[in-house]
Amino acid sequence: MMDVGVWPREEVRTIVNRDFHSNTYLFRTGVGCDCVVVDPGLDLDALKHELTISGWQPTGVMCTHGHFDHVGSAAWVQSTYKVPVYLHASDLKLAKMSNFMLAAFKLKQRITLPKFQLVGNENSHITCGTKSFAFHGLPGHTPGSAGISVDDLFFSGDSLYARKTALSKLPGEDHAMLRASLTHLFSWIEGAVRVLPGHGGSATVDEIRLHNTELRAFMTAD
Repeated sequence: MMDVGVWPREEVRTIVNRDFHSNTYLFRTGVGCDCVVVDPGLDLDALKHELTISGWQPTGVMCTHGHFDHVGSAAWVQSTYKVPVYLHASDLKLAKMSNFMLAAFKLKQRITLPKFQLVGNENSHITCGTKSFAFHGLPGHTPGSAGISVDDLFFSGDSLYARKTALSKLPGEDHAMLRASLTHLFSWIEGAVRVLPGHGGSATVDEIRLHNTELRAFMTAD
């Protein structure tokens, strides 16, 4: 296992998208310059730039949930590199609402959706390169929200942040369900695992438990 105390790590590149400041991650899979793109957002130019300067080649796309700021560039990656795009099946309907939600947020941008390869509870492990990625259901922020674990990293999407909570009034969000999902997550995830959220900076699970006071208040709320 790699040293969790060293961050940032050379096998991970982070792109902060312009709109909504969502994080897109490139994770090198251990075979040549192959990588996986996690949560390709709305800032396609930034993604293209990072792929160009890194020289990395996507072999797959993984989306933690179906919101437009996490799937916005997935179709471009799929069509350009001929790769699968994975999404939990319970969020397909939400992803199909992307352009409606963009209009509701008064954004002029519209997106094309990829052909998703749907992940269900019975098919949660995906191998890319030498790495095995596991989808862990975290319903609450959206019905099909998932955390994606690989090595000692955990891509948490908008279910778990390092320094705040991911609460909103977006359609399909269920705070009680999110609380239950996080309670289960904290029952098994190791404290040294580094959480890479959909927005904001990263932290280890232990650091989140210790310093995220907003999350603690949410978890103990009635």
